Amino acid sequence: MEVASLWRYPVKSMRGEQLTELELGPDGVVGDRSYGVLDITSGTVVSAKRDRRLFEGAARYEGAQLLVSVPGAEDMQPGDTLDRELSRWLGRPARLVGAATHGTATFEANEDAEDETTGTVRWQGLPGTFVDESHLLLLTTGELHQLAAERPDLQWDVRRFRPNVVLSAGATALAAPGGKRARLGAAEVELQYTCTRCVMTSRAQPGGLERQLDVLRHVVRAHDNEVGYRARVVCGGTVRVGDKLDPCA
Repeated sequence: MEVASLWRYPVKSMRGEQLTELELGPDGVVGDRSYGVLDITSGTVVSAKRDRRLFEGAARYEGAQLLVSVPGAEDMQPGDTLDRELSRWLGRPARLVGAATHGTATFEANEDAEDETTGTVRWQGLPGTFVDESHLLLLTTGELHQLAAERPDLQWDVRRFRPNVVLSAGATALAAPGGKRARLGAAEVELQYTCTRCVMTSRAQPGGLERQLDVLRHVVRAHDNEVGYRARVVCGGTVRVGDKLDPCA
């Protein structure tokens, strides 16, 4: 299995960046979900599960400098100007916070994923990061090809699934990972379990992705709501496009 593409999302739920290499550390991809937008009134870190507008924002690193863009303002560094623009954009007091210093975040989602007027449920993330559940998400090209063959009327774009690592491999290449260890470039990872999907897969995104509720409905019906694989980093290192995923002896 070969690395086909690599992705990092510096601000939780905003669009991220496609890269030619990633650095893996003890807590996953360095710089991934390392920032979030704090709703000051509720005390929650905003997620596109609750507020779909987050997908209209984008974040990337230029060297070590984080740059954030929202509708009406582009390439802002963390600070007062960005916080004012976040508050203006979302229509409520908000500011950018770093996961390393914020502590364990609280997130929100609607009780009914398809109805944004329903009440909310809350849960806590992992300490020191704004990922929901695991530090690394893998996806195979075979999974996307299979989904597209099953429902060619829908947009099975990799951006819907927000992976860190996309592997050129068949749809069942990583089936039942259950603690298997593998070399990924210069790093070692442990494949833990398949990834349960959420409403974010059906959200609209800039760049032509439409709101398609049947994306998640089909994944639920045809694949027990599982696409992709969660993993943890056993030993850090650099991963590049073209590197292999090889089982450890």
